[in-house]
Amino acid sequence: MEAPPANPSLTTEAHVDPKLDALITLAMPAIVELRQDLHAHPEPGFQEYRTGERVAELLESYGLTVRRMADTGVVGDLTGSADGATIALRADMDCLPIHEMSVLPYKSTQPGLMHACGHDGHTANLVGTARVLSRMRDQLPGRVRFIFQPSEENVQGARRMIADGAMDGVDAILALHDWNDTEPGQISIKSGPIMASADTFRLTLSAKGGHASAPHLTVDPVLVGAHIVTGIQTIVSRETPPCDAVVVTIGSFQAGATDNVIPHIATLLGTVRTLSPTMREEVPIRLKRLIEGICAAFRADFTLDYTMGCSPTVNERTMTDLVARVGQDLLGPENVFRYTEPSMGGEDFSEYLKFAPGAMFRLGIGGTEPIHSPRFNFNDAALPTGI
Repeated sequence: MEAPPANPSLTTEAHVDPKLDALITLAMPAIVELRQDLHAHPEPGFQEYRTGERVAELLESYGLTVRRMADTGVVGDLTGSADGATIALRADMDCLPIHEMSVLPYKSTQPGLMHACGHDGHTANLVGTARVLSRMRDQLPGRVRFIFQPSEENVQGARRMIADGAMDGVDAILALHDWNDTEPGQISIKSGPIMASADTFRLTLSAKGGHASAPHLTVDPVLVGAHIVTGIQTIVSRETPPCDAVVVTIGSFQAGATDNVIPHIATLLGTVRTLSPTMREEVPIRLKRLIEGICAAFRADFTLDYTMGCSPTVNERTMTDLVARVGQDLLGPENVFRYTEPSMGGEDFSEYLKFAPGAMFRLGIGGTEPIHSPRFNFNDAALPTGI
């Protein structure tokens, strides 16, 4: 990751508007309290009822026009004092099915659920942004739309929000995601592909079970599945151009219940990540061909259910450059980085980019615990930068 080239039109010092700085400072106690409250009360996809209510109440108190969408989603519109474009800002609200292992005073109160991806920070950040901009309405041309989306982890929420009108009339859209390879006060961004598609599949193998002492009288789905797990790796190592990024992972392999029975069913769950639309279309074809061949060789039957999730997230260059310029202006050029390697994680922010140009940038939070860790915690010191 490297700093972007110096822009001669920008000063080498950050210069935050004094009013903006004062409003952010004034907002911090309430926004930190909100973030920690959301962390303590995580809610999974399409069950963000409490979260949505808190967000809607706060937006209404700031004078925004608020609508509810996609069951638990929230959209707030802030109209400025002059004509201009409509810029959307998006945050996700859902948690993960992970049991928190931290000792935080505001650790999750819901066993088996926690904010392990920073969506509590994303939501609090965007609420803080709405609060600050609502107090600068007289300086604001056009309109800002604040989109609080449910169910990002299941890559279902964005489509529901869009179907309910979240992107109607939007000219451009921006978002952020916490990232711990930079520190609070820093951001990073790149144009082009930044995150992968996220597709899933369920493979059910049907064979002939029997007694473990007589394997010759059976067709063992565990053995068939093991060959498939091994064979799948050749899709990446032998069927994908070396410069194309593809990930095929089996995350679950379930079969049998005891040691002396060969089961008749095995179920494998997997995910496929790609950056290329062409490879995204090719992988399921190759996967099915490989499974067909192995099952034919071992005399097993199969059912393959393949689900297309979200598309690759591709930052539009103009919006990417805008974020970099504004970031340099507000934070100083030394705190804005251009990273080069995309993540193979998925993000349904990609769905919004089908309707308007936009970009997602990484908000530095520092720390050593990666996202999706049971000890992860969003760093509140990053909130002023995000706002």
